[in-house]
Amino acid sequence: MPAHTPTPQSPEKRRLRDRLLDHDTENARLNDQHLLTNHLLLFDDDVRETAAALGDIEAYLARALSLLERQDLTRQDLERLAADLEVESKIAALDDTLASLRHRLHIIADNLD
Repeated sequence: MPAHTPTPQSPEKRRLRDRLLDHDTENARLNDQHLLTNHLLLFDDDVRETAAALGDIEAYLARALSLLERQDLTRQDLERLAADLEVESKIAALDDTLASLRHRLHIIADNLD
């Protein structure tokens, strides 16, 4: 039997962050359990928020790399990036959403048949 080759439109070909940002749990085994409905919706929200925070942190890292590669780099440029408090808030958001996501995974696991 030939191996599965992902098509351009298949989920396997999409970037993970794009898949996470668009995530909706589609698992009949889970969706059929009424007690899990809200937890699954909140889990999906946590996945999207986690992906967004990761994207923002990745963008900060990309700015840092780009800045360090510039030949006209100045001390002020580096100080400004180092003083950017937005990345700290994204790290805190990432910590919060990951904690919530893990909590929901425990709840979902506890309710599996």
